Amino acid sequence: MKIPKSIKNSVGRWFGSRMPVGDSVTLNQRSSYIWPTRAGYLLLGIVILMMIGATNYQNNLAFLLTFLLIGIGLVTIVYTFKNMQGIQFSVLPVNEAFVGQPLAISMSLTSNSGKEHYSIGIGQNNNELLVCDVPDTGNATATINFEASRRGHFELPRLMVTSEFPFGWLKTWAYFRFVTPILIYPKPIEPPQLYEQDHGKDSDEGVKSEGNEDFYGLKSYQPGESLSRIDWKAYAREKGMFVREFVAYKGQQLCFNWQDFPGNDDEVRLSYLTFMVLQAASQNLTYTLIFPGTHIGPGDGEEHRAQCLEALALYGEKVAPS
Repeated sequence: MKIPKSIKNSVGRWFGSRMPVGDSVTLNQRSSYIWPTRAGYLLLGIVILMMIGATNYQNNLAFLLTFLLIGIGLVTIVYTFKNMQGIQFSVLPVNEAFVGQPLAISMSLTSNSGKEHYSIGIGQNNNELLVCDVPDTGNATATINFEASRRGHFELPRLMVTSEFPFGWLKTWAYFRFVTPILIYPKPIEPPQLYEQDHGKDSDEGVKSEGNEDFYGLKSYQPGESLSRIDWKAYAREKGMFVREFVAYKGQQLCFNWQDFPGNDDEVRLSYLTFMVLQAASQNLTYTLIFPGTHIGPGDGEEHRAQCLEALALYGEKVAPS
């Protein structure tokens, strides 16, 4: 039987109105739901049959056992429902994330009720649950992996929390969502080598001298040069035999320009620029980043690196007016 779309939308709005949203959310009675599991339905059927049999045969022991099971079931409802109440979920700082890499979101689970919570399952759906216990003091940490498929702001999907403690007869669950999006950077891709490129042709870009500090580029192999510096990957791709050239820069300033990669689409260019920014930052070099509508630098350091990566991640993304 196909459920009408209007009913689905109504149910979705009802669930959404009860779902806590924020970077720190706490589960309560209003946001939680409870329902019997398969084992719970089986037990309920057995209790009904026992009640019918006890009534038919007027057996006091059967009545006693039936009412005992009913009493245990009612107490279980309270324990199962209360087991999830008062848990606070807080998202922890997220490491840098790039397209194509797993995005690990860690969260802290803290008990605001002053009691321990058992067998708490967290995940995007019933098939991928991470189960943990939340202590009455301190906190527990859970990490869920997502897939970063595109750059820009990534809004975390709705998460589900569930538990069947203590007997598995009843299942309680709730939904929540972290509101702050995660910034996903373009996938870093090494650009094609610009063979025998002269990075230091301008005085403001630095003076190049031979050394062993920074990778400069590739040059054609000359007999007698060290075999350890041969770029065997380029040779295996039948591009010829080239030698890695290392230099020491004095007051070097590099410029990474969108126009250096004509013929590539926007995402590939962004990936090339991301790779170059990461490489320059790892070597503590001064660099400038130029692409349509943006000119950053020259600069260096972590703040400059973060500014460049953010600009690359948000390229073409519409910014809501303040």
